[in-house]
Amino acid sequence: MFKVGKVLVLALLVVGLCAPLALATTSRVQALAGASSYINDDSDIFRWYGTLPSYSKMVMAEAGDLRSGGSYSDAYQALGFTHNWGEDHWLGTWGIFLLKNSIEDGSFYLFNPLPTLGLGSSGPSTKYAIAWGKDLGALSLGVMFTRSDIMEKFPDGAKEDLSFTTMGVGVRWDVNDKAYGDVAVTLAMAGGDTLGGFDNNMSYNLEGRFFWELNDNATLVPFAHYSAADFALADIPASSGDKWRDFMFGASLNFDVNTNNMLVFAGEFESYHWEPSKVASGDEQELSATALPRFYIALESDITSWFTARVGATKTMAKITAKNSDGEEVVFTNLENWASFEEVSADDFAWFLGGGFHVGEWDVDAVFDPSMPFRLGYWLTGYSDSTPPIGRVSATYRF
Repeated sequence: MFKVGKVLVLALLVVGLCAPLALATTSRVQALAGASSYINDDSDIFRWYGTLPSYSKMVMAEAGDLRSGGSYSDAYQALGFTHNWGEDHWLGTWGIFLLKNSIEDGSFYLFNPLPTLGLGSSGPSTKYAIAWGKDLGALSLGVMFTRSDIMEKFPDGAKEDLSFTTMGVGVRWDVNDKAYGDVAVTLAMAGGDTLGGFDNNMSYNLEGRFFWELNDNATLVPFAHYSAADFALADIPASSGDKWRDFMFGASLNFDVNTNNMLVFAGEFESYHWEPSKVASGDEQELSATALPRFYIALESDITSWFTARVGATKTMAKITAKNSDGEEVVFTNLENWASFEEVSADDFAWFLGGGFHVGEWDVDAVFDPSMPFRLGYWLTGYSDSTPPIGRVSATYRF
């Protein structure tokens, strides 16, 4: 058996080949198959920081399944708001959010990629995020800071603590009436004294996208992403920690079929490589994964003035190569084989169903269980398994 750690499994599932399962910061994006790199959404403020001035005077609330193998006991929850600062907004837009577990973003590790040790099942949970942005005309600037920490002190005086901090900067550039783009950079640092603290404790992310309106009905959106990380605890001499890099590029065509329907079709390539951050002699391991390609198809349709229907699907064609300390190599061509190999749940195809309800200044979005249409009779009495009919709910209020 290859010694692929829990952190790697989570990282691969969330950021790599099964990224669509966790790419949603809001229910709307998740229902559209997690194609967050190619559409505009309120949740962009957590990833494309320069968009914050475009989403001022807003309250946002979210709760639901992480959709990354986690249970509802460790589900994502958030509540926060944005507001303008100063007369005529001359001091910009600011926002503050209280969070549980993560700012979910499948392209970057804003959840905590840290060993949990004796600190509970989830490690430190993201406690808050603070953001500020300023509209500078053709350019909009945004910054965001998040902080997570956890500590336990025992009767014998022993103490365990871990922390995780991220800092992000982003810019939106309005080139002209038919083109604009986003660029964002995020740095993340781990801290704490558990097991001697960290020898390596950094990760970073750089990504950009560009919206180019080809005509009144079609928009081309190219996208590129690169991230790398190196985490290792000091007092573990054997092969340990996680060191990875992830490169992705893709493009989408977004079609306004008519005034009430948007169709998104995207394809992307991804290359992912992992190895232990600290390597003991004779215990070399590595894992490489390639998605060539991954496809997204999603449809958003305004059925009535108060209800919007959403459906999305994603398909990943993957090749995974793993090598253990004996130099033995195993190659997988789909995620189901990877799942049986490491006893985690994954799939290379997924589809999503959701809806949005619009009442006054409120927008309430939900992600439905895809099998819900076949089990409508169980809505009131409960499902026979652990999957609820609604997996996530998000709400925004503009004032």
